[in-house]
Amino acid sequence: MRFTGIAAKVRSDSQKVMVKPRVQWLTEDHSLWEIDWLRFLFKPVQDYIEVEFEKDKIKTDENTVLICNHSVPYRDVLNRLRQKGKKYAIVLLSDENLIEPCEWLHDPHCVGLMRNYINPMLLGHPKVSIFGLGYKIGLVKKLEIKEKRELAWSFAGTPHKDRAIVIEKFKELEPYRVHTCSGFNAADGLSTEEYAELLKNSKYALCPPGQDSMDSFRLYEALEAGCIPVCLKNTGYWHVHPSYWHGVFYGESTLPFVCENTWEDCLNLIKQIEKEDLYEEIQDECKVFWDKWKTAWQHQTVQLVQKL
Repeated sequence: MRFTGIAAKVRSDSQKVMVKPRVQWLTEDHSLWEIDWLRFLFKPVQDYIEVEFEKDKIKTDENTVLICNHSVPYRDVLNRLRQKGKKYAIVLLSDENLIEPCEWLHDPHCVGLMRNYINPMLLGHPKVSIFGLGYKIGLVKKLEIKEKRELAWSFAGTPHKDRAIVIEKFKELEPYRVHTCSGFNAADGLSTEEYAELLKNSKYALCPPGQDSMDSFRLYEALEAGCIPVCLKNTGYWHVHPSYWHGVFYGESTLPFVCENTWEDCLNLIKQIEKEDLYEEIQDECKVFWDKWKTAWQHQTVQLVQKL
């Protein structure tokens, strides 16, 4: 009933938005990696996201939600909005290195910031909210959840840092499949269709930290595919108590997926889950959890828009 309440709140809040907001994405990424996820988040209030690759094409004649990252000259757009007395909300992507100072939060024209990748300096800021990285473009369309999964676990990605050690450790759980590639979205990686097939055929998905952050798309994509994610609570980047993921899924006392202090602890927990035949129960808990948080982040998006 709790989740139904959140869904009802989203519908109620979206009905209060009388005029659809202008939602614009200034990006250099022609692959539009996050477009499906962004469309999902904004669905209750706006079914169209304007994508522009040049700053001068961003319209500033009305209050605006601006989606951007630190690699594009979005501050020029903010200056134009201020000069015209327009309000703006920022959806900040790709700040895994935490280099974006977000000085415009002090600007009275700025009504709020939604960002992924937790920045400890902004935790608790009244204008700031967190949302998950989500899934890559085209993935959801390829996901038809299988009843029976043939692989105990899988991993697809670059074998940087300690990932190769982790993979070797988990190889005692069979059967499995590992596909390594040379970099993020590299040509030697799996196609979206191949990646979707791998996830929906895996019981567990290894979700090690990204190159520069605890976070990675892999965890959210695993949840979307009905896998049980396997991840660490924290690493050497910096610590959130009781785990980084409690900061992303803020307010949760427990997490349904496998999240432990060490990879050995993760492996032992999976063995226990399998021994006690708890996989389907935990898989169902993960599905309910993920559906709840997708709805909650939609609600968060509606609340941001209502401030414009």
